[in-house]
Amino acid sequence: MLDTTRPTSVRPRSTAANVYEMLRNDIVLGALKPQQQIREAEIAERLTVSRTPVREALLRLSSLGLVDIFPQSGTVVAPIRTEKVRAAQLIREAVEVEVCRRASRMAKEEDIQALAAILEEQDFTASRHDMRRFYELDETFHRRIFETADCLAAADELEDVKTHLNRLRFVTVNWPNRPDMITTEHRTILAGLAAHDEAATAEAMTVHLRTILDVLEAMNSRPQ
Repeated sequence: MLDTTRPTSVRPRSTAANVYEMLRNDIVLGALKPQQQIREAEIAERLTVSRTPVREALLRLSSLGLVDIFPQSGTVVAPIRTEKVRAAQLIREAVEVEVCRRASRMAKEEDIQALAAILEEQDFTASRHDMRRFYELDETFHRRIFETADCLAAADELEDVKTHLNRLRFVTVNWPNRPDMITTEHRTILAGLAAHDEAATAEAMTVHLRTILDVLEAMNSRPQ
């Protein structure tokens, strides 16, 4: 819970940062499709902001490879690029497996219960086919492990890196049996944490994070 008794030194985010986060989420969650055109003027009008913060947000998205800007023809949402997904997966695995090792040593009963509650809600949302909420809970589960390991700052640093992975992850949560596979893998991770078994937890997280590479391979092998 946020401690409101102490003053905070955190500065409010700029308009450009808010526009960036909104557009990034729209891209990740598929509201903006690959190759869809993005028009500065339309976004500025819809959000009732000037075109300057929209332009700044688009430049930041371009630097991450989420949009392609063509000087003569405008801006379009970039496709999901294999090399970006593989690079992001490698970085994420290196960080999260180590975080899992730390969490397995530090986990308290309240942490285990919190993670179990997230999994229970994931099961419920999967039964209702609410895949957006299922994806959000997936993120919550992983972030809660970072919190258990006292590494939330590292989770924040990964956000931009994970964006390319997240686009593919959201696409594939709608695949048959994929939600069941994800929750099964989460339970294996949780079992390792509950047992304070560092090696088992790290192995479970490694297996879990590498399944996206199998998904990528399956997508690439499909007939075009």
